[in-house]
Amino acid sequence: MTTTRHRSRIGPKGQVVVAKELRRKHGLKEGGLVEQVSTEQGVLLVPLQTEKLLDELDNAAKEIAETWPRKVSAVQAIRQDRERP
Repeated sequence: MTTTRHRSRIGPKGQVVVAKELRRKHGLKEGGLVEQVSTEQGVLLVPLQTEKLLDELDNAAKEIAETWPRKVSAVQAIRQDRERP
């Protein structure tokens, strides 16, 4: 794995411009999402793919749907859960 280095200045609002070469290589586009990970060496930007996030949300929704009581509102379910011994 080859490591490339680019330098950028931090703007007044904490914004950093990612080099064009890196944006192309990693599919970074305006409005795209990145996760910021604090490491021993600094901050790592990890591109998040929208499709992957939507799949994760769909899976979470399916899990909730399987366990959620039928015909019960969220408020009712919370009340029932709090009443359990």
